[in-house]
Amino acid sequence: MSTDNGDNTTQAKGATGAASTALNEVGAGIQVPPNSVRVLKEYGVFDRFEEYVTRPKNIILRRYDTGVPLSTTPLDPDMTNAYGNPYLLIHRADYQKLLYQAALDLGIEYKNGCRIKEVDESTATVVLETGEKYTADLVVGADGIRSRVRDTAVVPEETVKPTPSSNCAYRATVSREEMLSDPAIAHLVTDVNSNCWIGYRRHVMAYPIRNGELYNIVMSHPGQASVGRWNEPGDVEEMKNHYKNFDPVVRQLLTHVKDVLKWVLADLPKLPRWVSQSGKVALIGDAAHAMLPYLAQGAAQAIEDGATLAQELDNCVSTSDIAKALQEFEKKRKRRAETIQAGAKKNGDIWHLPDGEEQEERDALMKARDGANPDQWSDRGFQQWLFGWNAFTNTFETKL
Repeated sequence: MSTDNGDNTTQAKGATGAASTALNEVGAGIQVPPNSVRVLKEYGVFDRFEEYVTRPKNIILRRYDTGVPLSTTPLDPDMTNAYGNPYLLIHRADYQKLLYQAALDLGIEYKNGCRIKEVDESTATVVLETGEKYTADLVVGADGIRSRVRDTAVVPEETVKPTPSSNCAYRATVSREEMLSDPAIAHLVTDVNSNCWIGYRRHVMAYPIRNGELYNIVMSHPGQASVGRWNEPGDVEEMKNHYKNFDPVVRQLLTHVKDVLKWVLADLPKLPRWVSQSGKVALIGDAAHAMLPYLAQGAAQAIEDGATLAQELDNCVSTSDIAKALQEFEKKRKRRAETIQAGAKKNGDIWHLPDGEEQEERDALMKARDGANPDQWSDRGFQQWLFGWNAFTNTFETKL
């Protein structure tokens, strides 16, 4: 959808296929950092988001058992002051629908319920499981961590297997009304922050979404689930047991969870390429660089992919220019996305240390505000490169 919105002239003549039969609410909360907001503004769609987003004041990392703050990263208005764009929270379904509608407004045709069997990269032909075939000048595979486009057209010489981590994540939401009815947790929705309680192999990330009408909770824990499946039912009592030693505020919050879903946390190994040998098929998003969620950059990197790809395609004069445009796209995007992919994994390791000397040293270093910090979000140099990135110019920009 990001690519669709980024190139009015080329993509408006195309069609986009989706495996699902309709848009849905799977995923709950998602973070929209400044590097994503920059793209949304450039596309002219940012105004559509205003009524759906929440603007957190800070991201606060807390000790898992006491809730004592370990690190505070100021967000609003600090991110806008530093990078020209805010840090936002949104419901994933709202994010998807807003981009979908913007693409429809450009004349993009969507075909839902399309499951890909294979892609012939030499002719840019997509073959569906139904036997239907579609041939185009260019095929963009945005079909996720278990991408058929990747496995049949871009990296056909090997089966690229997702790398499951040893952790799963639960997700749940609680209504604002219910949150406010409990004095022990009401402050979590009235004082608008992202709170993250970190402990050994576990953390709880929680924040308000839908302009404060829902409270989103994501809980990482040791366990297994199906790779690529986002709505596997979880056991509420088992969930609570995972966090029985956490801050009383967390334990009280979880008493209000009635249903929970879970998914396995996984990423991809570095791919040898993102573009097919013919130069007619390219990968973006999780199909190219699925990453762990510990920097909240998975969707943001897909948005950047779409922006850079659209920019390169917009420079094409004829279809003979597409192969070169795709090579430029890969050259500009691959290293950055893979660096963030590695950074996300590193951040998870840092968050999930067991109690002991290394954890105490980490906690002491996290108090830093303006320099190096073991938490990548708060590390000044990494933060500038991450949030100040301009996917259209392939540079980072900061007002600091």
